[in-house]
Amino acid sequence: MLPFFLFIKMHNNFVSIYKNHIAIIGAGISGLTLGIVLKKEKIPCVIFEKFSSISEYGAGISISRNGQKVLKELKVLDELKLVSGNPKKANFIYANNEITSLDIDHITTSRKALHKVLLEKYLSANGEINFNFELTDIDINNKLLSFSNNKNFNVGHIAACDGIKSICRKSVLENKSKPSYSGYSVWRSIINEKQNEVEFHLGPCFHVVTYPINSSKMSFVAAFKSHKASIESWKSKGSFNDLQKLLPKYILEKYSSLKNNDELYKWGVYIREDVDTLYMKNITFLGDAAHPIVPFMGQGGCLALEDGYIFGNLVAKYKNDIKKSQLLYKDLRFNRVKKIHRESLKQGKLNHLKNPVLIFIRNSLMKYTNIIHIMTKKIWDYDSKDIINKVIN
Repeated sequence: MLPFFLFIKMHNNFVSIYKNHIAIIGAGISGLTLGIVLKKEKIPCVIFEKFSSISEYGAGISISRNGQKVLKELKVLDELKLVSGNPKKANFIYANNEITSLDIDHITTSRKALHKVLLEKYLSANGEINFNFELTDIDINNKLLSFSNNKNFNVGHIAACDGIKSICRKSVLENKSKPSYSGYSVWRSIINEKQNEVEFHLGPCFHVVTYPINSSKMSFVAAFKSHKASIESWKSKGSFNDLQKLLPKYILEKYSSLKNNDELYKWGVYIREDVDTLYMKNITFLGDAAHPIVPFMGQGGCLALEDGYIFGNLVAKYKNDIKKSQLLYKDLRFNRVKKIHRESLKQGKLNHLKNPVLIFIRNSLMKYTNIIHIMTKKIWDYDSKDIINKVIN
């Protein structure tokens, strides 16, 4: 076998070993999903991830049936179920009194567990991933990537899967790259308590969601309406003393292990008002790099799964026509992303009502009508495989 360096062609200091590859920036949900699809279809790809590993930072994730359909196609659904929660009911509570309940079939897990099964699936297909590769700049016209470790590569196409703080987006869309504060701050923690169902606690200017992530732990999420912006970072620690000033006593007593939990995190929720830029030239945006949304419909992770699956399959169908793949990707994703973006913002307002009359109307509609079922059915019934089959056939 020839030495590795003999396979490398240099041009203006840029290495061209990936010149026919789709370079996926970010080993998150959308990036790994895309990588799995591309490897299955034998399309050259490589993932660049800025961190050396994936950390949990108190983050749970709920996957409704639209996301589960993608996981099934990726052949990781059963494996994820083994290490996750699978609640069958969601209970809605106001002032410590149950309003109503909804039958569900969600997978509730940790982001770390989801990342693990996706990463292992990608690696099992001989997928290539380079850790500790932090992107610093893109030459979009020449498809050149520059990294903080002084490595530089020519690539065939760029898939921006690098999250809400996307360097890809900032590099090529300077005027549209900066997210804005949504008006909400969120506290999260993984706590050592057992719970079989999902619970939504609604209150004036706040709501709390809890759900099992496995047989012994649960995710605690508390969202607050706040005019004061918090930083956008899952690594920012919060304190129980601050949290207890914001929540009713009955919630804190119900989840008492929060008091002695040092893994409590707080961050501001940021969004982009423009979610229409899903691609340009030689780059395609997926997941939060394309459309960060408030988490009040529980669809951020599901949208990332859908993005990766759909774009990957379009590339597989039109291998030598990335432009056509991009056009169809936007056609298939734009209306859905826009709708969920809009509905999530609306849901945040409904969750945090302060006016007693409006609260009474909301609670009555939830209790005596099937409004929750109507609102969620179309979102949860979305089938990425069916969408792709209709386009391809």
